[in-house]
Amino acid sequence: MLHTRLATAAVAIPLLVWVIVWNPWSLFVWLVGAATLVGVIEYCEMAFPTDLWDRGFGLAAGALLLSAMLVPTQERFAMALAAVVIAGLVMALARKDDLRHGVDALGLTLLGSLYTAFLLPHYVWMHALPDPVHSAIAVGGWRWVIFTVLIAMAGDVGGYFGGRSCGRHKLMPSVSPGKTIEGSAAAVVGNLLGGAFCKLAFFPTLDWAEVVGLGLAVGCLAQVGDLCESMLKRAFGAKDSGWIIPGHGGVLDRIDSLVFPAPLVYYYARFFFGH
Repeated sequence: MLHTRLATAAVAIPLLVWVIVWNPWSLFVWLVGAATLVGVIEYCEMAFPTDLWDRGFGLAAGALLLSAMLVPTQERFAMALAAVVIAGLVMALARKDDLRHGVDALGLTLLGSLYTAFLLPHYVWMHALPDPVHSAIAVGGWRWVIFTVLIAMAGDVGGYFGGRSCGRHKLMPSVSPGKTIEGSAAAVVGNLLGGAFCKLAFFPTLDWAEVVGLGLAVGCLAQVGDLCESMLKRAFGAKDSGWIIPGHGGVLDRIDSLVFPAPLVYYYARFFFGH
C-alpha cells in the first residue's frame, strides 16, 4: 500500500504543479471541474447506493451547481441553488406515500452538492485572482493555489509518517480509527514547513506572521475536512469513496484535506491581501 501511495504521488504531484503553474487557466478549470464532478458521483453513490432516482437527481443537482460555480457570478449560483431546492421539494412532495424519505433525500443531496460542487470550485476563483507578487500581472492567483495545496499535502505527508512511526493515542477512533494525536501534531509541523517553503519559493511579499497564521489555519481545516469525509463514509457504511486513484481510493479520499481550506484562502486573499 505504501509503495502504491508513493508511486501515485510521484506522478500526480508534478503533473498537478505543471497544470496549476504553466498551463492555460482553462485547463485548470477543466481539471477542477472534472475532479469535482467525480466527487459528486462518488458522494451520490455512497449516499444513495440503491436508489437510482435519488442518485440521478443528486448528480444533476451537483452538475448544475458546479457549472454555476465555474462561471463565477453570484446570480448564476443563486439561480442554480434555487432551482435545486424547488425541484427537490417538488420531488419530495410527489412521494406522498413516503414524505420523510423525500425530505431526507433532498437534505443529503444539498449536503453533497454544497460539499463538493460549492467548496472545491473556489480553487478556480483563487487561480483567477491578481498576482500577489507582481501587481502588473492581472491574473496570477496560481501562487495562492500552490500555497493552499502544498500546505495541506505537506500536512498529509507529515501526519501519515508521524502517525505510522510514533502514533499511540487515537484521535477520533469512531470516525477514523487510523488517525492519532501524534500524527495530527506531525501534520501541523508539516503544514508549517510547507508554508515556509511557499514563502521562500513563491511569496517573498508575504510576512512570516501571515505564513504561520495561514499555515495553521489551512492545516486545521485540512484535518477537519479529512475527518468530515471519514464521517460521511462511516455514516453511509462505505470503506472508500471510490476506487479511481490507486492506493488512495476515490477522488474524495484524496482531496478531502483540500476542500475546507479553499474558501478560507480565497476570501483571505480576496479581501485582506490588498486587492
